[in-house]
Formats: sequence, C-alpha cells, structure tokens
Amino acid sequence: MAISDKTNKIILTGIMIAIVAVATMIIAIPVPFTNGYIHLGDSMIFLSVFILGWRYGAIAAGVGSALADLFLGYVHWAPWTLVIKGIMALFMGLVIEKAIKSRRNTAVSIVATAIFWLAFHFAVDRIIRFEAAHNPADLLSEEIPDVTALGDFLNSIQSQLMLVALLIPVFLVIIALVLKKKEHYSIPMSAILGMTLAGLWMVFGYYIAGGILYGNFAVSAFSIPMNMIQFIAGFLVASLITAALSKTPAAKYFSLRIQKGS
Repeated sequence: MAISDKTNKIILTGIMIAIVAVATMIIAIPVPFTNGYIHLGDSMIFLSVFILGWRYGAIAAGVGSALADLFLGYVHWAPWTLVIKGIMALFMGLVIEKAIKSRRNTAVSIVATAIFWLAFHFAVDRIIRFEAAHNPADLLSEEIPDVTALGDFLNSIQSQLMLVALLIPVFLVIIALVLKKKEHYSIPMSAILGMTLAGLWMVFGYYIAGGILYGNFAVSAFSIPMNMIQFIAGFLVASLITAALSKTPAAKYFSLRIQKGS
C-alpha cells in the first residue's frame, strides 16, 4: 500500500507540474522594467500544496513554473523561479501544518509575517529614495524619459506599494466571506495564513532576484505592485477551486486538510 501511495503521489506530481506550467503560460502579462511577467500560475501552486503536501508540492511548483519561463522565453528567470516557487510551496505547506496543530503557532506566524512585511516595505521605500537622490539616471527608461517624470513615477510607485499593502488583508477577508456565503465554504485560517506567507515570499523573492539580475534594487521594486495583484488573483482562484472540490469525493485525496462549511 505504501508503494502504491508513493506511486500515486509521483503521478499526481507530474500532472501538477504540467498544470502549473500551463496555468502560468496561458495568461502571461509582461511587466515593464524587469522583463518579467505576471500570470495565474500561483493559483495552481497553492492547489498543488493542498493536494500533494509541501514536499511534492514544492517540486510541482518549482519545476512547473521554471518550465513555463523556459517555454515563454524568459530563460534568465528560470533558475530563480525554480527556487522561489519551490520555497513558496514549502513555506505554505509548513505554515499550514504548524498552524493546524496550535493556535499559538498561528498567532506567532501572523505577527512574524506582519513584522516582516512592514520591514520589507520600509526598506524598499528607503532604497527607492536613495537611488532617486543619488543615481537618478539609472532609473530612466523609455517609459521614464527625464528626471521630472521619474519623480512623479516614484511617488506613484510608493503610493501603490502602501495601498496594496493595506488592501491585501481587506481583499482576503472579502474573498473568505464571499466563499462562505455563496459556496458555504469556510477557508481555514491556516490556509489563509499559509497562502499569504507564500505570496509575500514570492513578492520578496522576485524583488531580490530582479535587483541582482539588473543591478538595481530600486528598479526591481517597480514590479512589486503587479506581483501583489498576481498573488491575490492566485489566492482567489485557488480558493474557488478548493471550495468546489471540498463538495466532491476528491476532497479526501487532499494531503492538507480543507474544511467544508455548513
């Protein structure tokens, strides 16, 4: 039986690798400045972790996302994606497992996530201001032809960063309430926390990768708002699919617990 279970996991992992890759490729919206793109692949990464757990889910997330980069011509991003998306699934699964076991673990994870995000936002703001003051020429491009336009653009980016950071909890609560009312499905707090931490890690990971690839961490910050939107969309799609599956016999095949509302 153990061998059969492992074989099934391997087969499901292969299927989820393909699904993650296709979901990433089917709607790929280019992001200016960093030569990257946003997509719906994160939703299938979240689903992979629910179905496979963090170990096999990390493989599906990393390999599937990296393959999408290769197929779409973003070869320079593929190694970074392999690591970032793999860790993204790992974080999600581990947080869910820990949060299910203890309310204390849930509280600690919430506080740690909030502190990390506030520190990250503050650091990015300082970096943008420093680069704008000392190396403005490095931030100019076809979209930003002169220093005047740069100032307006940076103010806009900083406002977007703050707005998105403030609206994320609101969006997640709204999504959870709508699902509970319309689908009679309650998203477990552990799942909300796991997907949130995974999404924030993804944003942070690509910010660091972009800064290294292009030698400028201020330019890399310009992709943060779009990556946050990608995370929220992934959260919504994954929640809808999980809610639907929770009402079918397929729910029993999930490695991580999903809850069905009354």
